[in-house]
Parts: sequence; C-alpha cells; structure tokens
Amino acid sequence: MKKILLILLFSNYIFCNYEYSLEDYNTTSPTYGNNVWEPEYLDYITMHYFSTQGWAGWTATFGQLSNFQEELRNDDGYENIVIIAVGQTNISSFNNNFCANSDLPLVMDSYPDLPIREQFSPYGQPHQVVILDYDGNYIGHINMTYLGNAQKNYIRSVLEEYYDQSNLGDINGDTLVNIQDIIIVINLILNGEFDLAADINLDSTVDILDVIQLVNIILN
Repeated sequence: MKKILLILLFSNYIFCNYEYSLEDYNTTSPTYGNNVWEPEYLDYITMHYFSTQGWAGWTATFGQLSNFQEELRNDDGYENIVIIAVGQTNISSFNNNFCANSDLPLVMDSYPDLPIREQFSPYGQPHQVVILDYDGNYIGHINMTYLGNAQKNYIRSVLEEYYDQSNLGDINGDTLVNIQDIIIVINLILNGEFDLAADINLDSTVDILDVIQLVNIILN
C-alpha cells in the first residue's frame, strides 16, 4: 500500500511533453532514424536509461537491458513496454560498438544543455533508469551500474504496483472503468452481495462509498 501511495505522490512529475527530437541513433534498433516517442511508443510504458560520458560499463548494461526487455515482454507479458537509452552528444568516438548486443532505441542528449536530463530533473542522473507510465507520469526510478536480480525485481515490482492500481475499479475485468462497473457495484449493494473487486476503499464492505470512489476514478 505504501508503494502505491508513493507512486501516486510522484505521479505529479510528468515528462511526456518533449520539446526536442528523440531520434533513434542505434543502427541495430528497429526504429533507427525515427522519432522513438512519436508515434511508435505512444501508449507504452517507457524506461529511460541514462548514460554517463565515457562510462565503460554502458555497453554491457545496454545489452543486459535489451535482454531484460525481451524477458518483460515474452515471459512477464508486458508487451507495451520499451527501454530507451539516453546518451550524450559530447561523447567522442561514439560508434556502433557503444550499442553492442542491443537493439534498444538510443537518443542523444545535446551537450552542454542536456535538455532531456533537464526535463527529467530531479531524476535522469547518470546510471539511473526512470520509469514512466502510458501518459508520461513518473512511477519509479533506480540507480543501476549493472543489471542484477535485485534491479530486475524492483522494476517488476513497480510495474506490478502500477497495473494493480490501474485495474482498480474494473469490476467486470474488461480493462475499462466505466458505467458498467458502477451498475455491477449498485447491483451488489442491492442484493447484499460482496465482491472483493468492488470493494474500492478496502473496508471489507461494498456500499455507497465504493460507488462514490468509482465515480471519482471515472471522472479523473
């Protein structure tokens, strides 16, 4: 529950309104040469992996993250998710080897202003992975000099918490929260029945308070 509250607290940070190009510089990426925010990855959860100039571990971690993305998609079922690497244009001798063993999209932050990092402030520091939801809202971040089980588990926990919160109020399980869910809750109340999915405020009772909270979810 505390994690959900933290996610809601930090959701005020919105990073979706980019004012710069997000051209993919990774020649091995399927989106090479294209803008990787518009339109390819709209309605995706995005993880932005920030590099540091001259950091030798970038190549290895970049490849690990590419493999992890496939795990999330194929093993965990998170199909609409993409990891985007963020480099720096002042890195001399940048070449394809920098993206070895990875087909992740790569965008380059313009030096010295570094507008991408500026927009992600206070996050987006070197070695950080910043996780955004479908609307560009911040839902988590982690400092990561390598990708191990602890880092993977944290990222998975953020995704699980986000999807659990997103499904709140979806009584009939159709992935939508709308008037049909309200009708189901009202029928449960009239029939004196209980359904855990309809107990929106988690007070072990389905009543008018759950209807009010469900209406607020729909309106917001």
